[in-house]
Amino acid sequence: MITRTQMSTSLMILSMLFVGLVGCLPQSTPPVAVPTPTVPAGWERYVNQGQCSYAIDHPSTMDGASQGTYNWILSVSSTEPSGPVPNFVYISVIPDDFQGGEDGSIYNYNPTETQTLLSMQVGESRSLRDFDPNLAPWFTYTRLPDRTLNNQPAQTYENTQPWEFPLGTKEIRYYLKANGCTYLVGGYMATVGSGQPGGIDEALFDEIIATFRPAP
Repeated sequence: MITRTQMSTSLMILSMLFVGLVGCLPQSTPPVAVPTPTVPAGWERYVNQGQCSYAIDHPSTMDGASQGTYNWILSVSSTEPSGPVPNFVYISVIPDDFQGGEDGSIYNYNPTETQTLLSMQVGESRSLRDFDPNLAPWFTYTRLPDRTLNNQPAQTYENTQPWEFPLGTKEIRYYLKANGCTYLVGGYMATVGSGQPGGIDEALFDEIIATFRPAP
């Protein structure tokens, strides 16, 4: 005959065994939530309806302009001519079936140079003008860790002294493939508080780029 004490002991042992078994089971890792960028009030949305469609948001104090079929440039609005715009954001789209590119019809796109960049490893630096020692430093890019744009990985590159831009200017560019196209999303930004008209700092650049999304 099983006494009440024996039954309690048996239940305690079974409970301990169950807890131990659960502790040995593999634990599922909850997915990491990717926050959706919050678009500030007063911003506007540009939508490109071309072959490589996309959308991007930007402050209403900035003007976007198409530069041919494959290019779009965003810069700070200005009513006073002050020479070349020192900072701007650009989007170039390269359809997979595009032929050419050496003629400059797509901004910052050259097939050979693009292949050079895309073949680099994270942390590697290379110049796109290594055949000319005088130009090489101005065209040197370092591949940074990939960044996620619209929940997709984008190869990331940095040039800390781009050709023909004021000292203290930095270029960041991202390459993202989607919808049968390569999206080249980048910009030239000020790294020092020069107060120059038309300046875009890195914080604003990042805020704008975070809203970029290819059309589904």
